[in-house]
Amino acid sequence: MKRSSIIMILAALVMVAVWSSCKKSEKDVQAPLPDAETITTVQLKAVNVADSTDTVNAKWVQLVPSNPQSVDTSHAYLRLKKNASYTVNVYFLDETKTPADDITTEVRERANYHLVCFTPASGLNLTVNATDHDTHTPALPVGLTNLATTTGASAGNLNVTLHHQPDLKTGDCSLGSADANVNFSVTIY
Repeated sequence: MKRSSIIMILAALVMVAVWSSCKKSEKDVQAPLPDAETITTVQLKAVNVADSTDTVNAKWVQLVPSNPQSVDTSHAYLRLKKNASYTVNVYFLDETKTPADDITTEVRERANYHLVCFTPASGLNLTVNATDHDTHTPALPVGLTNLATTTGASAGNLNVTLHHQPDLKTGDCSLGSADANVNFSVTIY
């Protein structure tokens, strides 16, 4: 064979290989997932459904995420009335940045990958149910907006966990990794 024929055949094979390697169906191509968020602050805002003047704010802060000794829980408590219902909103912030980065917006935008879970300590007369949902079919809870219901007087911790669940989300709090895992002290009076 002539050298020019061999070059032409090799060039054609390279073109076919390049063309076929770029041919991917749309379902095979996925947008890259962002890195885990840095969350230094978790805030809860509880508003009594029957009395909007009964508003409680709680804040858990760890400005140096690599240092467990830097946790500030001095404002991480809720005082809620017994036999009441509260709308509870959760906010996640990165206060290592100026101005603080509102991670809540990212969680809301990527609701299909996130789940906020609430686990009251045994004996704490509190239930928390998400009122916001993602776009899965059927829709699954997100947990940025919730309805908390108290019964009798009690006290204990409320664990709040933000789960990152790409391609895992079923509404199960045991799946995925935790972007935030904090406790709030709760007194129901």
